[in-house]
Amino acid sequence: RTGEILAFVSRPAPDPNDFAVRVSKEEWQRLNEDENHPLMNRVTQAQLAPGSVFKIVMATAMLESKVPAENFTAFCPGSATFYGRQFKCWVYGKGGHGVVNLHAAIVHSCDVFFYNVGMRMGIDRISKYAKMLGLGSKTGIDLPSEEPGLVPSEEWVQRVFHHKWYPGSTISVAIGQGAVTATPLQMAYAIGGIASGGVFKQPHLLKDAARVGEMHVDLAEDTVEQVTQGMYGVVNEGGTGGAIKLQGIEFCGKSGSAQVMSNTERNRLGKGLSQNKDNAWFVGYAPRRNPEIVVSVLVEGGEHGAGTSGPIVRDIVKAYYDKKEKKNQGQVTTALRKDELGNSENMGTPENGK
Repeated sequence: RTGEILAFVSRPAPDPNDFAVRVSKEEWQRLNEDENHPLMNRVTQAQLAPGSVFKIVMATAMLESKVPAENFTAFCPGSATFYGRQFKCWVYGKGGHGVVNLHAAIVHSCDVFFYNVGMRMGIDRISKYAKMLGLGSKTGIDLPSEEPGLVPSEEWVQRVFHHKWYPGSTISVAIGQGAVTATPLQMAYAIGGIASGGVFKQPHLLKDAARVGEMHVDLAEDTVEQVTQGMYGVVNEGGTGGAIKLQGIEFCGKSGSAQVMSNTERNRLGKGLSQNKDNAWFVGYAPRRNPEIVVSVLVEGGEHGAGTSGPIVRDIVKAYYDKKEKKNQGQVTTALRKDELGNSENMGTPENGK
């Protein structure tokens, strides 16, 4: 609601004590040559495919553009063919999702549904709404060297690669793969803004900062209702995040597992190598509407968003509510104590004869 950053972590990271006076030449070289890139601030600089978390952007774009219609359904047998190529759903080999509507597609993260949506929308419409919702540009956080991520378009591919956009590439973008990239901060910003009804607060670390920016996107009430209900279902209706449900808290979110290379390339290089494993995403928030807190977690090589990143998001959200409850209990205790003192003073007045 304010844009204030409550927690901000990037690992691996250098020991700040090494920089207190002057970092040695050897240590500086080691840090720069480390393949894990400890000098990269991953929160604002890790530009990676967002995977299925991007489906929330797609769902919002679908409802706002009405392409396809909101009652659109798709049949998922575990895969689908577009432009002569087979695209698999994450449940490929396990059957499929069957007939799914938008709500079920969000809850169970059906790739086939969003492949079909992406084909009907086209890359430029996807690009328009993704940018409108905060992707492809800096959030404006009060730190240097923030990266903007990338939202592809026909103009972009023509300008950069000097060839036309191939429709088959849209299918991958529709599930947050292909050319689209985002930072963890951008995904928190985008999901938080959508869940807040189109109010996007500029993230900032400086508490009570003056002149905090605010972006407003005119989202229909029904759009926000359907999308937030879908993210509620991910956690609370047996969806992909069903194992991280929080008792008494309207914890909502979206999981994502993003490939870092094609299956063919990964099989060639070796499936077991950590740098070849899928990145695990989870963006969660609470409560369902008018949220107070949004948490974005990316674990590189974590493979499964709901199983790896999801529990981290859940624990952070729970810690936030635990601290809030403890603070509220302290305020109630203080208020009661004051009331007791007041009653004690009243008991000593001449009117009651004591």
